[in-house]
This record gives sequence, structure tokens and C-alpha cells, in this order.
Amino acid sequence: MIKIAAFDVDGTLRDRDFLPASTRDALHKLKEQGIVLALCTGRSEYEMESLRKELDIDWAITCNGSHIGYQGKTVYGNPFPKATIRQWMNEAERQKHTFLLYGAEGMFTNRADDAHFRQAQREIGFMEPMLIENIEEIPDIYQCIVFCGEQEEQIYTNSEQDAYYLHRWRTWALDINPKGMNKAVGLKKLMDHLGIEPSEAAAFGDGSNDFELLESVGYGIAMGNASEALKEKARFVKKDLHENGIAFAIEKWVLPFC
Repeated sequence: MIKIAAFDVDGTLRDRDFLPASTRDALHKLKEQGIVLALCTGRSEYEMESLRKELDIDWAITCNGSHIGYQGKTVYGNPFPKATIRQWMNEAERQKHTFLLYGAEGMFTNRADDAHFRQAQREIGFMEPMLIENIEEIPDIYQCIVFCGEQEEQIYTNSEQDAYYLHRWRTWALDINPKGMNKAVGLKKLMDHLGIEPSEAAAFGDGSNDFELLESVGYGIAMGNASEALKEKARFVKKDLHENGIAFAIEKWVLPFC
């Protein structure tokens, strides 16, 4: 029996501003059946506020599992040590690298403008971050994005890649999360909080940061637009986002098991 459904956002629920009406209807059907809905994304709680409210979803697992919020309020968080953030900001100033820092109630940057950030903003959309004025006043940070090449990332990981959860989503952009975190870990913490077993969960995704997520639940569902590598991890593969894939999968593989 499925009791919770977790959804990646970009490429799964929506494509930039496009969110099919069929997806909204399908999510509503799940809520009518008493299924807990949760966003499960590499984006921040701050960025997800409007979508969460639009879809009437209470739970959000954000920052690749490092933060869990209920109606926008922190329930669980695993932030970086403040000393680590200060060290990275000082090094980024020397290297002229741009960071995005994800807090629960804001998104921050160390540089006023950056060509890579603008490219990412055009391609997948980003809210405009706030410029850091004082490193000492930065709030808890649950995820960082650094715009740098693969050879340069060791400046920040110190060649200790197992010390962080890393997700390179462009040749010039890298997510960094605290050690041991990923979407599956975040979802497991939420399920433990709600008393739900992994076998009672469905999860939807399309990206390389969804590998662990789809493997961790009873019903791992990959989008039709997902990579072949992710499809191999999934129990089911559904249609593309633009082909009403969410509604198709919910009708075929989720509602029958509610």
C-alpha cells in the first residue's frame, strides 16, 4: 500500500514554467486518497515555496536531502559548519568563482553577476540571489552550488570527495552537500518521522541526483525523458513530462496500490 509519493521538480513535475494540468489533477487524486505528497529536489526550500503552495503540498525535501520543511518551516536540517562556508567564500574570492548558498529562507551569492549563473538561469531558472555583505552573518547553509570546472572543484573538496555529496549537473556547475546526504536519505528521514516504510513509498525522478532516491523505495518511477542509467535503476519507466507522464504513472502504478 502506497502512503507517500515524492517528486523531483525540474524535468519531472515541471519544465521551467510548464506544469501540465494533468499533473495537478493527478496530485489532487493522490491527496484525496490520503497519500502524503512531498517535493524532493536539489533546489532550496526558499525556491520551492511558491510551487509548494500552488500544488498544496505540505512537505518539501530540499537541498538534495539536507533540509526537510513542513509548510516552509524547518523540521530537519544538516547544515555545513560555518567555518567551512567562510573558508570557501575566502577561496572563491581568490579564484573568482561564484557560489550560490542555499539557506532555508534565502539564497545568497558572493558575486553580483556571473556568466555561468546567468546561463543556468536561462536554461533551468533560478530566483535572483541576495548578495552576501558580511560572511559572519550568513545563516545556516544546506547546499552550495559552485560554478567551476571539474579540475577546479578540488579547491573546495580538498580531493576528499567522499567527504561530501557531489552532483555535477553541468561541466561548469557543481552541487555540494554535507557528507552522507542525498534525496534518499532525506526521504527516509521524513518517512521515519511519519512512520512510513520504504516499501510504502513511490518516488519520481529524471536526473542523476535521483539514482539513490528511486532505488530506495518500493515504487521508483523514472521519467521518459530520464537518462538510460536512471531508467535502469527504476522499477517503472513512464512517459515524458510533456506527454502527461506524471498523470500516466499515477493512474497506472500508484492509485491501484493506494
